Amino acid sequence: MITVQKQENVKDRLNKISFEFRGLSTDQKPTGTYGGANIANGSVFIEIDTEDILFYDEGSSDWVGGDE
Repeated sequence: MITVQKQENVKDRLNKISFEFRGLSTDQKPTGTYGGANIANGSVFIEIDTEDILFYDEGSSDWVGGDE
């Protein structure tokens, strides 16, 4: 189960929001959009079971960091 801990509007024409997600390492990470808004580059996903911190890469639409 993914929880949105924090979100900040990045005011621009693309309706991007910088999110901070928390969930398990096995949860499917959102990509592209969440809740009708575009996920901003650098948004954070904290895996609560591994304590890994991942960052969203808009260019590849992927989460990077952790044990990669």
